[in-house]
Amino acid sequence: MRFDGVSITLVGPEYPINVGYTARLAKNFGIHRLYLVEPKFDRRVASVYAAHGADIVEAAEVVNLKQLRERHDLLVATTAITATKRTNSNRLSISPEEVSAYLSSSKSASLVLGRDTTGLKNDEIAKCDIVTTIHTGTEYRTLNVSHSAAILLYVLSKTKKRRTVPKLRERDVFVMYAYQLALASGLQKYRADRLKKLAARMAIRSQLDGKELGLFVSLMRKATTTIESSTGARIRRQDV
Repeated sequence: MRFDGVSITLVGPEYPINVGYTARLAKNFGIHRLYLVEPKFDRRVASVYAAHGADIVEAAEVVNLKQLRERHDLLVATTAITATKRTNSNRLSISPEEVSAYLSSSKSASLVLGRDTTGLKNDEIAKCDIVTTIHTGTEYRTLNVSHSAAILLYVLSKTKKRRTVPKLRERDVFVMYAYQLALASGLQKYRADRLKKLAARMAIRSQLDGKELGLFVSLMRKATTTIESSTGARIRRQDV
């Protein structure tokens, strides 16, 4: 696949060698945008390790996760710690090959890699759309950040599949009405919150386009209105 529209984000990077090597890899694979969240490294040192990718380090923009979300249709979290239970929806992961199919169909996407020492936190993963991991086949699953980037970019570059990914706004509307319907149906709030997260993942992995997703939105809106009319209760907007 081509990496047009794809960026790399490093969260809490501390070691300039890892940032430099990641920038060099980005250059190798034709990625030109690097974002930094809460950086703690020396750019001058990182530029030395980046070699011909020094310009990517120098142009790297510092953002927070909210700004990153606003700039991309798809955020892909990377982690070595995956879900051991299906109820842990935040860390349910898919293969890098499957990720490639979504990246190739997204207008803008970012691979989000965590800290050199502790990786991404749960709340940071929750802000991303999908999660991927590299299975080492051993109990020692944690990889160096730049090594992870190298493996992921290589695998992604070799994958040819494509999948339909609805636009972020279309997915947000789908999630909002799924949540409203859950609350109107009397589902406990903690379960509705979990369903909200699953609905976001479903909207991406369903392979439905915007119009098809819109049909489900219409159905959920109608069902919510019918339930509210029959019960005399209305969902407060701030609950959504």
